[in-house]
Amino acid sequence: MCILLKYKPLNFSRMKNFSLFIAVFLGVWSMTAQQTFEIIWEQGVNGADASLTIETGDTVRWIWGNASPHSVTSLEGSQEDFDSTVITGEGTEFEFTFTQEGTNDYQCDVHPGSMFGTITVMDELSVDDKFAENVKVYPNPVENEVNLFSLYPLDSYKIVTISGQEIKKGTATGNFTEIKMADLKAGIYFITITSNDLKATVKLVKN
Repeated sequence: MCILLKYKPLNFSRMKNFSLFIAVFLGVWSMTAQQTFEIIWEQGVNGADASLTIETGDTVRWIWGNASPHSVTSLEGSQEDFDSTVITGEGTEFEFTFTQEGTNDYQCDVHPGSMFGTITVMDELSVDDKFAENVKVYPNPVENEVNLFSLYPLDSYKIVTISGQEIKKGTATGNFTEIKMADLKAGIYFITITSNDLKATVKLVKN
């Protein structure tokens, strides 16, 4: 028996190239349930947008975001070999379950310059570790607006100075939140992001 939880689709027009969302399967037989992560796969999705840190047994599903031909192809030196071959069609899916600990660099063979990422697989991750490893704060350094993304629904955020003084805080809804930063002075800050009992702190540079 499993329960499928699907998160609300992200606002791609606001998030630009950050095209990552997640579906989570909770298995009653496992103390740390395996998860399925989904990446919208199209031109411009690369680097952090196409990279995850997961645990053995987790699955990554790539979903074609447009009608262009794409592939999901592991590069030489990856821990595991996988290849969708070149496929065309918006909404087309390719998924792979990672069973070995290690690093897996991959790309789209049709658009290798703009579509690439890394799937890092660890033997076992606690929920806290998986939350912390996959929190995205971008751009960083930031000038006017910073974006927060998490695999888990966000509750709140707090920004403090390097000396610990609280500068800004607020509530968050869903997996994606934007924070205005233009009113803050240039310098180094720390932003703490929470989701229920989960918490992660990221260093943030304001230009």
